[in-house]
Amino acid sequence: MELDNTIATPLYQQLEEMLRKEIESGERPAGSRIPTESELSQQYNVSRVTVRKALAGLADLGYLERKSGKGTFVAEKKFQRGISTGVIGFTELCRHMGFTPGARTIKIALEEPTDKESELMNLKPDEKIVVVERIRYADLKPVLLESNKFPESFSFLFGENLNDSSLYEILKEKHNITLEHSSKTIDITFASIKEAKILGISKGYPLLRIDSVIHDPDNTITNLCQQLCIGDKFKLIV
Repeated sequence: MELDNTIATPLYQQLEEMLRKEIESGERPAGSRIPTESELSQQYNVSRVTVRKALAGLADLGYLERKSGKGTFVAEKKFQRGISTGVIGFTELCRHMGFTPGARTIKIALEEPTDKESELMNLKPDEKIVVVERIRYADLKPVLLESNKFPESFSFLFGENLNDSSLYEILKEKHNITLEHSSKTIDITFASIKEAKILGISKGYPLLRIDSVIHDPDNTITNLCQQLCIGDKFKLIV
């Protein structure tokens, strides 16, 4: 495709749009190197200033990343999480962004709650909690470790196949339980040996920790959720 200097759209915007479409179509896959400013300048017969503005625009949008001394590369697509009170499941987020979602259950158990968990979920004396831990995948790659804790009344989850499925969709479609809104606490932590092994990263790798208290439409707390997300695969939008 050639750039057209006879139309009103500036050349740098034309080049930016063309490169963006090539990235989104997979013609330029994540991790691939972008030609240098000089090479692009010669290829499209434009100034290096034009090329520089186009690349800067793509970098600002998260399509490109510059590595000192190595060049400019197509960035790996990041999950965009809005910081809101709404509840959006990982499966829905994956589908929205064009990834194939996946899940593998590594633990489902009936456990004793902590005092804080009992208080938050307003549990009865001696009531236990159902703990579900899963690895969540996007296009077969592990991206987060998720732990959900429910009151003992959710023991029906032991009979569900939670692999490669949406927990929230199962609750809504099979059990008529809707998750309406949540409050979130977000911070940075670092992968333990166990977490690193599960997620395929190195010990001490930065993780985005999202703790959510999730409510149904009656404002009753249904569950507590913690997600440990590989830090460089997520972008938070305020």
